[in-house]
Amino acid sequence: MTWVEVRYTPTAADFREAFAAWGRRTAAGRRAWRARYMVAAGATVAAGLLAVVGGMALLPAVPLVLFALLTVFVSLRPRVRRVARVAADKGEFRVLLDDYGVVVDTAASVTELGWPEQRYYLETPGLFLLMAGSEDTGVVTMLPKRGVEDVRQLGELIERHAVALVLD
Repeated sequence: MTWVEVRYTPTAADFREAFAAWGRRTAAGRRAWRARYMVAAGATVAAGLLAVVGGMALLPAVPLVLFALLTVFVSLRPRVRRVARVAADKGEFRVLLDDYGVVVDTAASVTELGWPEQRYYLETPGLFLLMAGSEDTGVVTMLPKRGVEDVRQLGELIERHAVALVLD
């Protein structure tokens, strides 16, 4: 039986890469990004309408547009910080993968997941992301490549048991 161990302490950069990949390469992520852009576009249009139709001065409408744009381009940072803080409290992650599934062991908990619970995966330059159910679900397990001795062996094991999500 083949098994691979991944040991790492998660970083904010890991979560940024994971969220970006999820946002680009899953249906749920693309919907979330579209919704964020729609909010920004709606706020911009509303500010323009208030300025033109409502007789509101253009100057107060500018902060509304700036706020909408900041929401789109900066909103991921607080989320990354929050998740990174929670993960830091758990200390080092030790993840064992074999032909039966995945065991995630931290100072706070031990979680066992079978491969049927992690049917999909994404690969980025620095991570493998295992996901449950469908591409509408979130990331279940993050596996930084820096935490494993043989990245090729890890990739082959994951590929045997999960389906890759590729950008369509």
